Amino acid sequence: MKGRAGVGVVALSENEYRNAQRLKWDYWLYTVFNCVETPELHPIQDPARLGWKPVVTAEHYQLDPATIRQIAGERGV
Repeated sequence: MKGRAGVGVVALSENEYRNAQRLKWDYWLYTVFNCVETPELHPIQDPARLGWKPVVTAEHYQLDPATIRQIAGERGV
């Protein structure tokens, strides 16, 4: 089930997409557009056949808040 407040792009996780490829006609994607106002349900059997485009994401880096506070405190900020 994928829901959107309006009408927009729908993305599958890697795991969801692989399961859709593996299960074919036994896999259903239920998309709901306009969840906020007038919901529209769009059931799709075997969504893997639809020509999904892979999305390449950038690597993310994280830093814990304690380190940020410590470093900022050392500089008198």
